[in-house]
Amino acid sequence: MNISSTICWCNCYNSESIVNVGPDVLCLREGNLLKFLQISTMTVSYFRAETAVTGLQISAFASHNRFPLFGFAESILHPSIHIYKYPEFTRFTTLTTESVVTFTMIKFSELDLLVGIGSYPRYAICVFNYRTTQTILEHPTYIATPEFSIIVGITNLPTIVQYDKMEMSILCYEMCFIEKDAYLHKTSAVDMGKNYAKSARHFMCFGDDSGLYVINDFGEFSQVDIPCFAVKPRWKPTYISEKGAGELEARAHAIVAHKMGILISNSSMAFYIKKKAGNFIVEWTIDQDLADIGLFVSNNNGELYASGKHGSIDRVLVEENEGKLEPIMAAGKPILAYRTLACFKDEVVVVLHSDGCAMMDLPTGKVVSHVPIPMSTALAVHRANPFVVVGTMDGILSLIFFEKISTPNVVHQIECETPPIYEIAFHDSTIVFQDQAKNIHVVNVEYRPPKMTHYFSFNDDQLLTQVFIQGFMLVEGPRLLVPISRDQSLEKPGHAEELWIYNWGKDRRLHRRELPLPNTYVSFYTHPPMGRWVQVEIVAVVKDSTVFDVFMLHENNDLYWTTSIKTTHFGHLTGIGATKHLLTWGVDGVMIHFRQHKRSRLPFMMSRFVTLLIRPHYLKRATECYNGKYLLVLTSKNIMWVSRLPSLADNIRENIQMPVPEKFVVQQTALVTRMFLPLTLKMEVKEEYTNADLFKREKVLQMIQDFSAKVTALIDYDISVTGKTQGIFKKFCFHYKWLDTVTEEAHKLCELERASLMLAIEDQSRIRDWILKLVTRDAVNINYKVRSIFADANFESFSLPRKTNMVEFDKYRFYDLEDHIRLSAISMDEIEDEVSQIEQGSGEDTESAKAPVHELKPYVVEGHSVYEHIMAPQFRLQDIQTITSNQLYNDNTKYRYYLVDPMKVEFNKHFHEAQQLKKETIDNVLNTNNVLIKIYDNMNCMLRLLYMDAFIPPELTVPKLAKDEIIKCIMEVDDCEIKAINRRRKKTIDMGGKRGRLLLWSVEFWARALIVMMDGVIEKLWEEEIKKDIPVPEFTLKKQPHEYTLEDQKIYRAYEEAVNLLQEDRRKYLRILNENEAKTLQLKTKQILKLNQRIAELMLVKLKFNFAQKQCRTRMLNQLKIHSTRAELRQQIIGLRADIDKLTEYIKRYTNLQEFWERATQDVRARLEAQQTRDRALERQFRSSYLNTVPHAAHEMTKLFKKRPKLSNKLFNSSLICSEVAQKLGPKQPNRMTFPMPKEISDFLAYIADNDAPKNCPSSVDAKAWDAFVKLRRQKIESELRLKGLGHQVVDSQNYNNNLTKDIIGLKETKALTQKEMEDTIQSYLEALRNMPLQLTLTLGQVEVQVGGSVKSLANSVLMHVDDINDVNRMIRDAGNKKIKSMQRVAIFRRQVIYKEWEHKLYKANISYLKYMLDAIEKCKITIEFLNILRNWEKMKADRQKMMTAGAIERIIEQKIAIFRKQIDRVNIKIDEVKQKTLDMKRQNHLIDSKIDRLKVDVALQSSMRDTMMEERRDREQNERMEQIKTHRQLLDNVRKHYAHVLELQTILELLRLRTYPTLGPPLPQCHPPVPEHILFSVP
Repeated sequence: MNISSTICWCNCYNSESIVNVGPDVLCLREGNLLKFLQISTMTVSYFRAETAVTGLQISAFASHNRFPLFGFAESILHPSIHIYKYPEFTRFTTLTTESVVTFTMIKFSELDLLVGIGSYPRYAICVFNYRTTQTILEHPTYIATPEFSIIVGITNLPTIVQYDKMEMSILCYEMCFIEKDAYLHKTSAVDMGKNYAKSARHFMCFGDDSGLYVINDFGEFSQVDIPCFAVKPRWKPTYISEKGAGELEARAHAIVAHKMGILISNSSMAFYIKKKAGNFIVEWTIDQDLADIGLFVSNNNGELYASGKHGSIDRVLVEENEGKLEPIMAAGKPILAYRTLACFKDEVVVVLHSDGCAMMDLPTGKVVSHVPIPMSTALAVHRANPFVVVGTMDGILSLIFFEKISTPNVVHQIECETPPIYEIAFHDSTIVFQDQAKNIHVVNVEYRPPKMTHYFSFNDDQLLTQVFIQGFMLVEGPRLLVPISRDQSLEKPGHAEELWIYNWGKDRRLHRRELPLPNTYVSFYTHPPMGRWVQVEIVAVVKDSTVFDVFMLHENNDLYWTTSIKTTHFGHLTGIGATKHLLTWGVDGVMIHFRQHKRSRLPFMMSRFVTLLIRPHYLKRATECYNGKYLLVLTSKNIMWVSRLPSLADNIRENIQMPVPEKFVVQQTALVTRMFLPLTLKMEVKEEYTNADLFKREKVLQMIQDFSAKVTALIDYDISVTGKTQGIFKKFCFHYKWLDTVTEEAHKLCELERASLMLAIEDQSRIRDWILKLVTRDAVNINYKVRSIFADANFESFSLPRKTNMVEFDKYRFYDLEDHIRLSAISMDEIEDEVSQIEQGSGEDTESAKAPVHELKPYVVEGHSVYEHIMAPQFRLQDIQTITSNQLYNDNTKYRYYLVDPMKVEFNKHFHEAQQLKKETIDNVLNTNNVLIKIYDNMNCMLRLLYMDAFIPPELTVPKLAKDEIIKCIMEVDDCEIKAINRRRKKTIDMGGKRGRLLLWSVEFWARALIVMMDGVIEKLWEEEIKKDIPVPEFTLKKQPHEYTLEDQKIYRAYEEAVNLLQEDRRKYLRILNENEAKTLQLKTKQILKLNQRIAELMLVKLKFNFAQKQCRTRMLNQLKIHSTRAELRQQIIGLRADIDKLTEYIKRYTNLQEFWERATQDVRARLEAQQTRDRALERQFRSSYLNTVPHAAHEMTKLFKKRPKLSNKLFNSSLICSEVAQKLGPKQPNRMTFPMPKEISDFLAYIADNDAPKNCPSSVDAKAWDAFVKLRRQKIESELRLKGLGHQVVDSQNYNNNLTKDIIGLKETKALTQKEMEDTIQSYLEALRNMPLQLTLTLGQVEVQVGGSVKSLANSVLMHVDDINDVNRMIRDAGNKKIKSMQRVAIFRRQVIYKEWEHKLYKANISYLKYMLDAIEKCKITIEFLNILRNWEKMKADRQKMMTAGAIERIIEQKIAIFRKQIDRVNIKIDEVKQKTLDMKRQNHLIDSKIDRLKVDVALQSSMRDTMMEERRDREQNERMEQIKTHRQLLDNVRKHYAHVLELQTILELLRLRTYPTLGPPLPQCHPPVPEHILFSVP
């Protein structure tokens, strides 16, 4: 079926689709469209695959780099691969396979192979010979392979490289042939890592040296060593060397082979590197912004091209060491919208870009004219005149008039002051546009002169906020049709269930009619009436169907449903449009529906597909224009296809008419009318008032004056009566209703505010309770503290889960049960043995009968303390029996369950005791403070009564619980956070009326009442009595002293004596108060110190518990670390062994492959020798047979026989070209399509044919002999070409054999290195087995190995590479080794010197000793008998031997031996005793060491936790107390010293008084105040 015949143009192309089609042609692709550019002539041609003849669209595309061929795979299931020739665009061949569902990528080799990669599920690699249409092999990989993930080598039998993106590895395959079968041999798999993720599309290529090169995301260029499975770095940019790859941001890179070098590119620059002297160096760079460059491509002519954004092509020009991009073909721009103009005869279209509006020629795609309009967003055209309206992001409307298609003029612009314009409709003299806020605006247009006026805005709240606007259409009237949906949550494109019709007129009324539609529609289109017709045709597409409905809108706004047509689309319709005919489109394609057709009387019943979409696309707009000549399609990617339509008379389909109710009128449900004010109307309104309005105004003013007079009078009266000038407004405002109403509303508002605040409080309380419940749900204890009083000492409790997680413990509950039972049995036997030994050895020495040490079980606590069990000496050593993972997990789990948790419980008991002690201490201290407050009050009272200065009581310290000591205080929200309402505060209760009853209900009411009424008769307290003053006698107020009677004097003297006694009692009570104060303060201090001492002790206990837990935990972590290290080493050994096995297998495969290629090389050499034999036979045939037939022209014919065309050696550079040309020279021509050859080959064949022409025949040779000569010469040339082709094959085979030999050598070297690495790893594993780390415990009880830690500050830190640190450590180690060696040499020399000195001293000592002995011997006196024995020693010795009997010496020796053995036994017994004493002493020393460690810990902790401030305060108080005591002592001494003098003065005073008043008698003895005892005893 011929859908569309000729493609005209496409505005944009994929920038990464550029390829070479032969050496001089570039190709770009966009969907099914291919654009070819002949570089030499700059000729542009197009090819489109959309039919069964040309190919059912394109899914994968490739082109040949050397020959003018391109191929593509169809988009259907089980596709065919079509290969076409350029520039004829004739099909060369078609390749098919039934096993591949779809192709994701195809690739040409350098010769006659085509490689394709299939899709899910097999992802098979298929290799075809497109010259012979043969499927060589299919190899399933089962690896998801996206586009650009397959590359093919440049050799005759190329290497196929596949990139596995999921595993991030490269897989290399080689083609192998066995007889008639072929298969792919995987030669290597190289892991690439994550540094190649962003560059995965173009990160690998083959160089001209057949090496595989890759580039990572940081620009590091490497070569893949295929047989060694390694990536070897070759080159990296200078900025990586300066900064390092760690500081750079990863970005996409690409590489391409070019002129024996590699071009590396990224978004900012490009490098061309070339290999010289074994290293890659930069020859030139491109320092331009390459962000818009999609891909670089290099052809066989040595030219480099780049494809830019939207399909532009640039040529790379190199000047010295700098490359520049020269544009050779400009790219198009994305098209936001397009419209056709019916007023021009030229075939043009108006398109909208983001930077303006352009007029484009449809046949060529060239821009005829352009109007720059920044930030364009919407476009609309007049239906009959050349006017175009463009809207922008700034809310500006531009009216453009096209006088000609090449001369546009912006005739008017208007700034509407609206949000960005979203959509525009243009009809006659009205423009309607919608802004980004969904508001709709109306603009009036005048044409003479051109002018636009912003008329009004709809401002319909229901339209803006309550519905979804699917679109709008402007028709005659003017009327605006707005399809809407009540579901405002919809997004574009959406759908509509109702149609709102707006119309307006000169009466400034906007009418809205709401019409519910019979179906849900997704697209609408209106066809304007022609001529004087008043009916408007509306076509709508039904949602999720292939049906469209036709409506007729009459002049009176009645909407009729006339027709419903079901189309022959294969899928749901998504859009509709119309010019002369109707177009519908969906995901399956575009279909035209004829308004008039000879096969149907009804419109739109006959249809035809104009575009098929095998791969779905979302289309924004489609139009057929110029009487069905062109088809315009705009996709959602802003790409417009323009194609020329063929004849539409064939392939007609018939639609189905659906039943529609007769004369169905869509009923109107609502009519809304409102006034609008034009924006351009300037209204000048004159205010006019009627007499009634003036009367009301006067009445209101009079009421205000009366109210002001009343208020003034009330205020004056209130001021005159009360004299107050504040708060006076409340008195006269209580009687006004408006104030009551305001007050009531205020109360309501307060109630609402109060209710909201109460709800907020409840929410906060609920959240607090929820958090508290959540925190405390799974835990018995939360980590909170107990703090000391007035000190910084504190400690925390251990947190414990409420319910222990038994899942992990249950796994190992019975793991070591047998060992546990065995140990229990052994321990019981040991206990029995101990008891029996004690009973048997009760009478023996206690030191010799020591009981053996009892063996403890690890997780069975014997005793009252878990801490003592954990710190037992048996458990401080590493357990060598724990070697497996299960044992480690078992120990870890049971250690936590049996030891850690019980130890925490044990400590928490002490914690709760301390917590209770602190509460009791706080209560006692508060009670003590109350006692002190009473004491201070009494002291001030006494001082006041004694007429002494009162003292300011010191501020008493009040201990409190901190917030982190109570969980409720930690989790509770304070009431102070709620400022308005405190619901926890008790309500204020007026207790005035209930006070009497409450007193009567009191238990002690009667006793208190009796005490009050009896004035303390029931009980009199001395402390209260001395506070009362003695009443002064009445006569002292009425009489003078000389008027006192004798009775009055007695009374007065008794009064004075009582006063003195009272003052003495008060002083005594003051002393008692001072003593009580001191005792109370001492008691308070003692209570606080007791608590603080207990807290300090528990702090030490907590520290010990933590240390014990960390020590055991560190030991287990060491075990885990040891086990993990060993496991890693074992895994490394296993992996290295697997690698060695894999390398052995690959060596075996490569060896087999080499043997295969050696046989293949021998076969090729045999064929070469056979061909050489045939060639020599032809030579002999010519010289022996043919020349004999023409002997007269032998010399001339020999010259003609050797004559050949003069061509370059590079022409026949492959066996394929040689064989093809030889085949063309043969007598039998193949029936297949001719293989495309370069122009030089055609010239070569033409020259041979010209040489074979009869005109070149010598005159002396007849025609028959000439024909035989031509045939023989052609055979000779064919033989030479075949020899050259076989020579190429021999060279290629030999090169491949050499590469295989290098690969095998590399594999063997890799295997040797791997074996060496495995041996080193095994040695490390053995060292890890032998070497075990030691855990050291310091004297303060801290574990040296830190369980965890955190870095406090990184301000002065420097980040260094680990290699640099290793280098520095290596240098330090070397220097240390040198220093150690030098120190060893110095030590050896020093020892030699000391040894020589010692020898010298020894010789001196021997000399002195010999001199001494010589002197002693010389001075020695012996008897004559002994002197005779010495003189006759030999004779005496012989005589003694004769006198000795046989066996005497043996007996003496045996006796000596027996004596020595007895001595040795005694010595051994003493040694055993000493050893036993040593062991006992060691045990005692161990116990003493542990005590010393504890004492050191206590001393260190006590010294670290000393409160110096408290000690200073205590010393200061002691000094002050001593000063007071000293002062008091000094005062007492002064009193004692001056008491006699005072007594003398009193006596003199008494005598003077007697002299002055002689009539008065002496005072009574009881009137004298008693002298204190301490004063009496102190007077000498």
